[in-house]
Amino acid sequence: MAGSSEETDKRRPMRWAEITVRVPPDASEAVAQALMDNGCTGVAETASGSNATVTSGWLPVDDLLETRLTRIRERFDRFGEFGLSAPFDMTVRRIADPDWLSEWRKHHKARSFGRRLLVCPSWEESASGTDRAVVLLDPGMAFGTGGHPKTILCLEALDELVRPGMLVADVGTGSGILAIAAVKLGAAHVYASEIDALPRRIAAENAQRNGVADRVTILTPDELDALRPTCDLVVCNIIAETIVELAPLLSALVAPDNGALIASGIVEERYGLVEQALIQNGFEIAEVRADDVWRAIIARRSPVR
Repeated sequence: MAGSSEETDKRRPMRWAEITVRVPPDASEAVAQALMDNGCTGVAETASGSNATVTSGWLPVDDLLETRLTRIRERFDRFGEFGLSAPFDMTVRRIADPDWLSEWRKHHKARSFGRRLLVCPSWEESASGTDRAVVLLDPGMAFGTGGHPKTILCLEALDELVRPGMLVADVGTGSGILAIAAVKLGAAHVYASEIDALPRRIAAENAQRNGVADRVTILTPDELDALRPTCDLVVCNIIAETIVELAPLLSALVAPDNGALIASGIVEERYGLVEQALIQNGFEIAEVRADDVWRAIIARRSPVR
């Protein structure tokens, strides 16, 4: 009878809880990270007007479900400590047997950036037969995968600015997407820093998968601060408050002779704070790019007079 029961369990559809969070744009990645840190196997994000995004995740319905939901809500309650907006609302509904993997994959397609770059998940076939520089990256437990506006702004800027032989730093590398893209576009080497151990491991795995592990050095922030390589290009895709805090380090990293900085993750209302901090630390604002409420700054070191 035991064998018969096990066979019945295998045939029974797995039940899932679908979590949907409506959130201000500046906190969308933090919401997705909170979902994945607490067991969501997949996360998808869709736009909901200019003032909100909708982030969805899926958890198995098991004995740990309520504990995980409590931890997610507790994480959201702490957003204010990090200068992030709290989610507007969160709903949970149980669904019998969703094909959530297919739904999730619908949100993660191969995508071109600028004239030279293609970011492609493993289940897409777009990587074959293209003359673009291909970054293979599956959505997982570290950001980003190229779908968020602030990451899009960075990828497009990298496509324009990276030249063969450049030395690049990626401050707050997450999944490693920007570091890998820089190498694929011709950078000689990238120093990629990340504060959290899990994203550091995933970034290293992604670099290995893309065949660039020998040209990407994964570091902690303290290690990057101690090393302080002089870089032709630095990219920092975090949040406005952290960019302000890191402005002295960013200035130290960017080569004074025509070095450039790409700073992204800046919501419109916090742009002035970042601009002021960069100017105070020896930068000149060369260009500001926008995608809805998000801003990215391309800055260069002010010439020494």
